[in-house]
Amino acid sequence: MGVAFESLEKIIWKMNQIPKALQVFVTDIDGKSVNWNIKFQFNLDNEDSFYLEIKDQQLSINLGTSEDSEIVMSGDNNALTKICQGQGDFTHAISREEIKVVEGKIMDVIRLTRAITIVLKAE
Repeated sequence: MGVAFESLEKIIWKMNQIPKALQVFVTDIDGKSVNWNIKFQFNLDNEDSFYLEIKDQQLSINLGTSEDSEIVMSGDNNALTKICQGQGDFTHAISREEIKVVEGKIMDVIRLTRAITIVLKAE
């Protein structure tokens, strides 16, 4: 485990306790609430690979590689640590090329940023 994994793990634990943060992962489609089920793979410098799974409004973080991740990110592990500490967000980290979205949509990464922000404001 590395510092980015541990930082995100703490945020995820808190996020699972905050209904407003979990609501970010629900989409309204034709008047029906649909859970946003997705996996984020993190292949960061100076860390073992890990992934975040969002399924049915519950989040889990796991060491290793998920072959079916919709979002794959690489880059500086310190950038993710700063995001988890409220010292930036994915949009800025991507624009500064500290984090790179190798696969998937940046808009999905921004949704994760919204949930992290809700957790940080709740502290």
